[in-house]
Amino acid sequence: MDPFKVAERYLELKRVCAPKSVGDTMMRVNEMILSPLISLTVLQLESLDVVSIVTAAFSAYRVWREWFEYSELRFTMQHMYLMTMATGGPQIVTNDPEYLPYVYADAVVRAGMRRPGSVPVRLRPEPWKSIQLAKAGPAPPPQ
Repeated sequence: MDPFKVAERYLELKRVCAPKSVGDTMMRVNEMILSPLISLTVLQLESLDVVSIVTAAFSAYRVWREWFEYSELRFTMQHMYLMTMATGGPQIVTNDPEYLPYVYADAVVRAGMRRPGSVPVRLRPEPWKSIQLAKAGPAPPPQ
């Protein structure tokens, strides 16, 4: 799938599945957990008609499907971020953190546009290889 489409879908689902306000978060919890539990309780009491059962089931299915898609896209965006950092960081920048998925998508596309025979992508060296440990011993006296 196109990385920019992935970034766009991720941002759409992030607005829905991870809202910034407490009220929207509580409404999402209500749609995902409380409404299906209430519907099952009323169904057990046999006072719910078929249309209400179908409506509640489709609503719960839609909300949970969006949540699972959002969770999968979070891992895809993390992979794109790691790929961006491995290829030397992003070539473009943004001041708005909301648009960072587009920066990562751009880096993934640029890494994929390399032609055969072109200069290979230099991966950053592992930081732990350049760290030199000091020898253990007594600390020097303070001056």
